[in-house]
Amino acid sequence: MQKSPRTKLPPAKAWRERDIADWNALSFTEYLRDRHRELYGIPYVPGRGGWRREQGEIKRMVTEHGPEVVRRFVDGCFREYRPTRDYPGVNFTFMYAYMRGRVLPKVLAEEKRVEERKLYEVNAANEMTAEELVDWL
Repeated sequence: MQKSPRTKLPPAKAWRERDIADWNALSFTEYLRDRHRELYGIPYVPGRGGWRREQGEIKRMVTEHGPEVVRRFVDGCFREYRPTRDYPGVNFTFMYAYMRGRVLPKVLAEEKRVEERKLYEVNAANEMTAEELVDWL
């Protein structure tokens, strides 16, 4: 979705209607709720410190890494988390405190590979062919 200066964004809770670049802490909170119910079949419960702490952690991560990286981090945590009888679900506080050291480096490495691939493609597209070089000389 391309936004013009006058285009009003969908509500923050409507994460499906927003471009990922426009997500904020509230968008991520709703995403976490929806995905949690979808994956584990139970309501999402914020970690110790409640919603305020979780949204602060999300905001810090979005500010530091951008919403695309945070979404991939959350998705990676959901993929790696194995529910147990005592802990049938996972929340962002747990992800941030206990899974960040394992999952975030993988996400950042993939982000770096994607950026390098884009840079390589741009450079390859800008290279002169032998014929162009001869014409230029």
